[in-house]
Amino acid sequence: MNNISIEQLDINIFSRFGHIIQKKNALELRSINQGTTTRYHNISKLNLESNNGNSSISVFSGSPRDLPIEIKIMEKHPIASQSFLPIQDYDWLIVVCEEKNELPDLNTLRCFHVDGDTGITYNKNVWHHPLLVKKKQDFWVVDRINDQESSSINLKEHHFNNNEIRFINL
Repeated sequence: MNNISIEQLDINIFSRFGHIIQKKNALELRSINQGTTTRYHNISKLNLESNNGNSSISVFSGSPRDLPIEIKIMEKHPIASQSFLPIQDYDWLIVVCEEKNELPDLNTLRCFHVDGDTGITYNKNVWHHPLLVKKKQDFWVVDRINDQESSSINLKEHHFNNNEIRFINL
C-alpha cells in the first residue's frame, strides 16, 4: 500500500504551495475602530481578479472520507488562488504536490496536518487534493468566480490510475 505520512504544517515548507493564514504571520498590526480592534494586516496574498473573474466568498461543508483516505485525484486552479478558512475549530488535512510536465508529480505528494484555527491559501496553479476533514466541518472559501465560463477554465483535475492511488491512515 502506498501511504503518505502526515506532517505538521510548516510555513517554510508550505510557502512554495501557498500561504498559512494565522494571526502570528501578520507583518503588521494596526489598531482600528477607535482602538477596540486589532487588524492583523495582509496575512495572505490573493490572486483572484484575472480573466474577467470576480472575488467571491463561499461556504464549503466538508464530510469525512472513509478510512484509509484514498488520494486518487488532484486539482489545480491555473488562473487564481484559493483560500480555505475553517469556521469550526477542528483540525483538518491538506495534500499538495509539485508539478511535472503539467501533471501532478506523485513522487512529491505531501500531507499536512492543519490546526483548526488555521487557514491556508493555495497559490494559483498548485496541485492539491479536494477538501479533507476529520469530522463534518464548514469553511469560508475565498476564490475566483465567473459564472459565465466553464468551470474547467480555472479547474484542472487529474485522476490517478489504480496503481497510483495513495492512502492516508489517521
